[in-house]
Amino acid sequence: MIRKMMGVACLLAAFALIATAVQAQVKDACGKPMTAEKIAQRSLDMLEIQNAAGAHEYYHSAFKHKEEIEDVWSKRDDIAWQNNNDFYKNRKSVWAFYAEGIKQANPLGALWYHMLTTPIIEVAGDGQTAKAIWMSFGNVSGAGGGGGGAMSQWTEEKYGMDFIKEDGVWKIWHLRTYVEFYSPFTKSWTESNLAAPKGSANEQQMGGGPPPGAQGGPPQGAGAPPQGQGTSATVKQEPGASFQMAKPDENGNFYEGYHPERTAPAFDPVPPKPYCTWKDTKGYVIN
Repeated sequence: MIRKMMGVACLLAAFALIATAVQAQVKDACGKPMTAEKIAQRSLDMLEIQNAAGAHEYYHSAFKHKEEIEDVWSKRDDIAWQNNNDFYKNRKSVWAFYAEGIKQANPLGALWYHMLTTPIIEVAGDGQTAKAIWMSFGNVSGAGGGGGGAMSQWTEEKYGMDFIKEDGVWKIWHLRTYVEFYSPFTKSWTESNLAAPKGSANEQQMGGGPPPGAQGGPPQGAGAPPQGQGTSATVKQEPGASFQMAKPDENGNFYEGYHPERTAPAFDPVPPKPYCTWKDTKGYVIN
């Protein structure tokens, strides 16, 4: 028995030596050896980055945008948010759009779920920044359906996010959404898509719910348009909330949502590659 235990101990020792040798050969993106401590820290970083991204979705689903920016986002002035058409380039703009804008949204019947899947996360060699992408399938509902009823939609989008470590905690720095479709659950996205370009075969005209200021409707000047005035959409709103809650710093065609005429899916966002420091890469927002 003692001989057997000694054999196991020798085998474990051999594995430890092999692991040490392998670690000495593996280097990070800065060209430095990946020690066991560095490997453990990198694994912890990736978990905390996933938690930060997940926290965004939970805060968003509860309309707690102000708390989200305070708790989950970087304190820097150069935070940014970008979607298919709108770009908010700094803290003041993101705050006006996301924290103040949510006050205009109609919470009646709201159910916003954006689930995160298929993560690819790359932490910088110096451990101070990170880049990550996700695919997301979800559902949204709320006031704004034709005839004053509720509206339900399926959603599909991708996320490109940059993160920065502040006081040892990972924070969202830049967030970009690549929206493929917002489609009513009664129709296919090949027929009706709020994110489709204008003039495409599946362009959706989103009818309004109660006019702004009316009982059960959003506040005056906010939310969905009045009944009978659909919007020629390019991801400008979801049920119960306008995506134009604040004027963006820049408008553009940053990403083309799904439509039948599109020849091929875009390889966008591109999965992050290893990098040493932030100056060696580019963020997912378009500057």
